[in-house]
Amino acid sequence: MIMDVLKNLKAMSFFGIEDAERRTFYYLCGFSFFLPLSKAAGNFFLVFSLLGMFHILFLKNYDAKLIFQEYRKIFATILILLAAVFISALTSTDVLYGVKKFLEKYLLHMSALLPVLFISLNKKKFFTLIKLLLVGVFISNFIVVAQGFLHFNEVWRFGGVLGVMPQGTLLAMSLPLYAVLIMHVKSNRLRNFFIVSAVVGFLALLFNGTRGVWLSMLILIPAVVLIYAGKKFKSFIAVLAMLTIAGGIFIATPNLSERFSTITNMQMQSNFERLLMWQSALKIFEDNPIFGVGYGQYKFAYQNEYISPEAKERHQEHAHNNFLQMLAECGIAGAGAFIFLWGYFSYFSLKIWFKDKNIAWLLFFCVLWGMMLHGLTEFNFETSVTGKIFWYSLGLCIVYSSAQKLNGGFNHF
Repeated sequence: MIMDVLKNLKAMSFFGIEDAERRTFYYLCGFSFFLPLSKAAGNFFLVFSLLGMFHILFLKNYDAKLIFQEYRKIFATILILLAAVFISALTSTDVLYGVKKFLEKYLLHMSALLPVLFISLNKKKFFTLIKLLLVGVFISNFIVVAQGFLHFNEVWRFGGVLGVMPQGTLLAMSLPLYAVLIMHVKSNRLRNFFIVSAVVGFLALLFNGTRGVWLSMLILIPAVVLIYAGKKFKSFIAVLAMLTIAGGIFIATPNLSERFSTITNMQMQSNFERLLMWQSALKIFEDNPIFGVGYGQYKFAYQNEYISPEAKERHQEHAHNNFLQMLAECGIAGAGAFIFLWGYFSYFSLKIWFKDKNIAWLLFFCVLWGMMLHGLTEFNFETSVTGKIFWYSLGLCIVYSSAQKLNGGFNHF
């Protein structure tokens, strides 16, 4: 009886494979657009995209091994990190809370890379998803700029719809990407869009005021320009011009130059507080070296036992550093898995770029290093919006690369 009902449902248009593919694509469109703009809306469309993915898997009866075979080392690296964090959660004093946080911060965030892998995408649909994501990022950055011009005399650090730090990470991931795309695209219309996006992003960077992102961009944008252009003289001139223009703007703007000068001032409150938090994180690791204090337990351990007597910000919930957070909370097992993931993703991305000139992996390298460089002064790896953008970018990158190998690819740029 049940099997007969399922067969009848599969035969109906609403439950057919074409309709399931169509609905899931629309869910992914919503996810792409709203991801940089709203945690709630992004999660809404992600859940429906995942449901659509499972429906497609049921109808097509996929062999999942075939999907992951080509990039098995990528997924093995992810599984190693998941295993290390999950074991740390199981060793914590509050296992239920640790597992709950693991499901949210890791499984839910990482699930953003999956739906795009299992839906049939042609060139038009694939680049529709890319365009919607880029438009969402543009709008998010534009809102920061609008806030800056409207309220500059009241405050001068702005976070748009995401908040100051998540918006900073979004800028750190998107600005290097714009630099590469401006050099790469052949269409004047697309190049103009990326130039405008880069200008808006740069203004948002100034209004955002996150010094860790400023430093990251001084390193990463010249680096990816030189990686892309190689030893061409024009690339060195472009890097020099960018640094000169940025330096001139900072020098000419008192608020910016004054804030930039505080980067090396260790007596400044936020700098000194970070040093205290990092020392506390190392102390937690020293006392709990293998699996850390337990995933999900950093906040309680820091606030109740390891906080410095000199600390003034006594309600901090993380270490303001990806690596030290992992080291304290998940020990050498979690931190080692995290560093291995970062290192392998970086190696793989650059290897494919230099070998095949596959633009997707260089763009993913921009996203990866934008997040990780800002993550030296902020714990952003588990942030909802930018975390999902990171994993979704990986999924899009894999789809693009797979298409290149199977049928000549999406030669759109």
